[in-house]
Amino acid sequence: MSDFSIGNMLDEDKRASLQNFSENLPINSTRAETQKTKREIVSRIAFLIGIDDRYFGIGQNENINPQFYRSVYDEMNQDKEARIVRHLCRLRTKLQRNFKAIFTEMNSDIKNLDSIPDLVPQDSLKSLEADGIQFVRARRRLDEYIVDVHNYLLPHVPNCQKFLPEWIKWPYVRNLFFINRGNTTEGNRDAARIYSEFRDLFPYQAFINWNPDEGDGNILRDDAKFIPILYERNRDRFYDMSKVTDAGDAALTNPEDFFANASRVIIAVDCENADPCKVIGIMKDLDAKGMINKVKKILLVDDEHTSAQWRALRRNENLPLEYYLTDRVKDEKSAVDVALTIKFYREIAESRLSDTPVDSAIIISSDCDFWPLIELTPEIKFLVMLEYDNCSQAYYQRLQNNDVPFFYIDEFFTAGNIELKTEVVLQEVIREIEENHLSKLNLFSVINRALSKIDLKMNESEISQFIEKYIANMTVGFAKNGSAVLQNKPILKY
Repeated sequence: MSDFSIGNMLDEDKRASLQNFSENLPINSTRAETQKTKREIVSRIAFLIGIDDRYFGIGQNENINPQFYRSVYDEMNQDKEARIVRHLCRLRTKLQRNFKAIFTEMNSDIKNLDSIPDLVPQDSLKSLEADGIQFVRARRRLDEYIVDVHNYLLPHVPNCQKFLPEWIKWPYVRNLFFINRGNTTEGNRDAARIYSEFRDLFPYQAFINWNPDEGDGNILRDDAKFIPILYERNRDRFYDMSKVTDAGDAALTNPEDFFANASRVIIAVDCENADPCKVIGIMKDLDAKGMINKVKKILLVDDEHTSAQWRALRRNENLPLEYYLTDRVKDEKSAVDVALTIKFYREIAESRLSDTPVDSAIIISSDCDFWPLIELTPEIKFLVMLEYDNCSQAYYQRLQNNDVPFFYIDEFFTAGNIELKTEVVLQEVIREIEENHLSKLNLFSVINRALSKIDLKMNESEISQFIEKYIANMTVGFAKNGSAVLQNKPILKY
């Protein structure tokens, strides 16, 4: 049983300080995607360590904007050595991630890797076999298979150096594939423990030789982020940023740049098409840097079917927030887009009558339905914040072609920002306890019911003394099954 005082929990005002999110902001996507240095290197690394095809725009709808270059995938997939490394790494990630489930299948149901398609990528096994590696063998233990991956990688990883520019220190890249004592079961188990505990901090949860750090965010965001971190992990420093950025491109855009050029800002949040935790992360970052001072209003337009997590943002009294909940005339039709657009234009119109009219706006939504709002308000400078998986290629191109700056906000709430996730969950737990449980519990009613059952009476003074002497020191704890139990109860003599 765990000691957990309800009183202590509700009185706790100090929260762990949230990390600075701005370092994880993606590079301004208005820069031409044709520049080969932006994601060229990270695309090659992503291919080799086995990042899923969908992040290269493969197997998805055509309107998905991929994180990595499809051209790099197609090029490297034609090379036998690169294919072998990719599928070995992909296998190792799956074996480590699904170790318990695969172990059960192999030992209880007497199966081998080639008969567990829901846990082991069969296409990787077939690709390796086609390239001359018969990976599956009879009477092979799972921990031996993981050692096999290490041993197979040894001769093939060096043959992939040709895919990276000569100025990159190859040993730093090579280290990503080989863990310490990877040719032993013990070495792999040690690495597996780190991976299991910090899996969400590994790039796209791929199993590599990496020392995870919560402050890194998505290390494969682009070349300008990945290379310096890679060098830092090897106790080195990368100086020549001209190799990973194009000096001819426009300056990078970040919140500081946008707010520096703005007098008064409106932030419009489409709750149907934005992740609550990521938006909370953005607002906390802006608030911490004092940029909220330029915000006239944050329009938070929600639908009755969306997440209760928005309560966490609504409780922040430092934010000039207006929350509007739309209902549905028809179950299948939301009114959020229309409501948000109308409210936005009302705010613009009202601000024009003041001494500080709104001249800038941030739209937090991946929905392209808001493009007319941007197009029909040329006097307003817009910044759009979207999510990778929810932004259509058409919308991405429209924003880019019209020089509308935008960010992908996915890195705002990475697994490294566990404190933020904890805070959102804790706020909802506290609300649930207070509103649905504590509000129904009245100590005086409990005492009066007890007195009635045993046919006794106490006056108001006696009840107050009784509470102070016997009840006040009791706390509520939780058993392992989650049930609430009284603790620190007074010792009864009879």
